[in-house]
Amino acid sequence: MTVPLGIVLAAGEGRRMGGPKALLVIDGKPLVLAHVQRLQSAGCRPILVVVRATIAGQVQELLGAQPEAQLCTVDTFSMAESLSAALGSVSPRPERSVVVAPVDTLPVQLATLQALLQAVTAAGVHAATPRYQGRGGHPVVALQSLLQKFRDGYSGTLRDLLRSAEAGRRWLDVEDPAVTTAFDTPADLAARRLRPRFASTHD
Repeated sequence: MTVPLGIVLAAGEGRRMGGPKALLVIDGKPLVLAHVQRLQSAGCRPILVVVRATIAGQVQELLGAQPEAQLCTVDTFSMAESLSAALGSVSPRPERSVVVAPVDTLPVQLATLQALLQAVTAAGVHAATPRYQGRGGHPVVALQSLLQKFRDGYSGTLRDLLRSAEAGRRWLDVEDPAVTTAFDTPADLAARRLRPRFASTHD
């Protein structure tokens, strides 16, 4: 099986959160680092972290010595443009599996990632979405051939693209509540009894 590619989407400004989510530290650990390490444990190489150029230096400090992680800087809030930039920084391999993880979620269990990656190896399947207690979530795993549409000018969201290709998507029921997490405001974090802060330039 081709080595999967990991993409962490972290280019949002985080206005409702009070700061860039790429700089969130949860219970003492940078959230972006937690995502990168989980993707590494699932065998993703490389792992592209899409961030705004203004905070790239801080994110690099948070990541530290993570040889498989590469920053991809963008100046956009568009998911389509973020994915296009990330995919444009690697060679096109249509058969490669790509894990797309938003930074404003908790990293899922390793078993969840492994199951999603296995799902897209089946004939006729080009995307897999996890589902917990009937609710779909993240991360999404898709073949690069499908995601390449973003490089070809597709301007919709990842959700839109997956819906347009529903026949080739597999929904995977998992016992992993992390797949449905989404942090938009401090209240979302407080509801899960998480202790957040934003990283300083000295972290």
